[in-house]
Amino acid sequence: MADRGNVESLVVLQSIAVDTGSPDRVGMLVIANGLLVAVLVRLDAPEHERRGSWYMEVRLGRLAKVRPPVFETLEDATRWVRKRFRENAS
Repeated sequence: MADRGNVESLVVLQSIAVDTGSPDRVGMLVIANGLLVAVLVRLDAPEHERRGSWYMEVRLGRLAKVRPPVFETLEDATRWVRKRFRENAS
């Protein structure tokens, strides 16, 4: 099997509304290499200290046990996911 250490994961974001039970409804499905791996939600409620940031509401597969930070931008979130996949490449 080829070494995948130098292969960058393809991470795609797809817009979706998320029923969080709060004003935080703008979401993004995070798809890595064709698999749904997370759901991001933009923090829009007035009580959030970091309004406009992105919280990883759901983590699946290899991201399930990792505690991510709150991301300032979607680019930051995408970069974080790619890094996790690169670290776990076999």
